[in-house]
Amino acid sequence: MNLRRSVPLLPLALTLLLGSFTVGLSQALPSEAQAPYDAALTAMNEALAQEVPPFPDQPLWAQAIRQATAAVEAAPSDARTLGLLAEVYSRSNFHLRAWNAWQAYLDAGYPLNATQSPLFLSVGEEMAWSAYDRGDLETAATYQSAVLDAVPFAKDARVWLGRIRLEQGRPGDAVPYWEAVVQQDPEDDRARFFLDLARDQVRWGVDAENAFREGVTAYEAGNLDTAATAFTRATNANDQYAEAWAWRGRVAFERGFYPQAADAYGRAAELDPGSDLYEYFRGEAARRAGS
Repeated sequence: MNLRRSVPLLPLALTLLLGSFTVGLSQALPSEAQAPYDAALTAMNEALAQEVPPFPDQPLWAQAIRQATAAVEAAPSDARTLGLLAEVYSRSNFHLRAWNAWQAYLDAGYPLNATQSPLFLSVGEEMAWSAYDRGDLETAATYQSAVLDAVPFAKDARVWLGRIRLEQGRPGDAVPYWEAVVQQDPEDDRARFFLDLARDQVRWGVDAENAFREGVTAYEAGNLDTAATAFTRATNANDQYAEAWAWRGRVAFERGFYPQAADAYGRAAELDPGSDLYEYFRGEAARRAGS
């Protein structure tokens, strides 16, 4: 599944209404910070209005970065200067510097406002995707965890963390994320599927559950040989997996291997003595085997 999705940015009119300059207006900026702050804000809004390509080497974006950096240097702990620099980096797609700037803003104790949150989420997703794409799952998870720390109801970050933990063979760590996604969006069938998978992997073991599901998929595709091999792997990985034994018996029965079917159904019935179905097919397979 493709989880990479860009977070839409707010339109310019809303940016002008809710932008960085709305944060912490109780005190005026120091005079040495006000001029570069205003210049950065003007350059950023001109770049947006003119639809300048969002790259940091474009003149207007480069000017906005220079001026915003100067504003931070003049007022290094002010929410407005820190927020504006992070916003300029984000909107110009300077992702690493944007991420670091947002961390500085958050570390200073400031919350994200309505304009900043989608920008922060977009940058976090880009950083996480880059790490994921080069195979560094743990770094990708670290980025997504930081996103959740700042935006606790970021559903996509939860999905990513659930997926990453499953891919790392850590279903127990994946379960809480998938549970949270399902709770947040009960209509998300994808999340329910992965929640069930994670829970089953915890119960039966990753290798056994993956082999079992591979067997079911092969069976539904009509490939009984592949299904038989997969269900054998599942029971070898976890001898206590009653349903895997039953499916192993089912495939053997349909292939006409009645002694093997009787043995497999017998083991399933032994592990789940309350199943009349397992006991019935154990007996039927034994009868057809002539024993």
